[in-house]
Amino acid sequence: MQRKFFRKFFRLFIVFFWRYVVNPLSYSISGMRFMRHERPFRMELVCGIIVLPVCFWIFGWGWELLLLTVDFFILLIAECLNTAIESVVDFSAQSRRFPLAKKAKDTASAAVYIALCNAIVSATFLLSFRLFGTHLK
Repeated sequence: MQRKFFRKFFRLFIVFFWRYVVNPLSYSISGMRFMRHERPFRMELVCGIIVLPVCFWIFGWGWELLLLTVDFFILLIAECLNTAIESVVDFSAQSRRFPLAKKAKDTASAAVYIALCNAIVSATFLLSFRLFGTHLK
């Protein structure tokens, strides 16, 4: 009786795992393969790969490094969403120019710009706080 139960439970677990973990992961990997051909994403990724070890050298382990890492990932997420929106708009408005299509693309680009400004302001603030200490009033 127990053997049947565990066998059935194991089969359900495998089906659940395959359907809700492995398949979405394969779609995500496919999206990352597409994003590696996008020039802005590659530039941001290289900058992050350079800047984060430098920040680790300056700040060490701590909340500063965590904040900058989160800002870096927010920037990459914004770039992925920007690329997705631009792809959908380009596909749907192939033959004509629509004002709403331009608005959607510009808004997605603005989201990337805001995320980039957020990362730069955070890094500047943390670096100035580290250099000048708690003497700021």
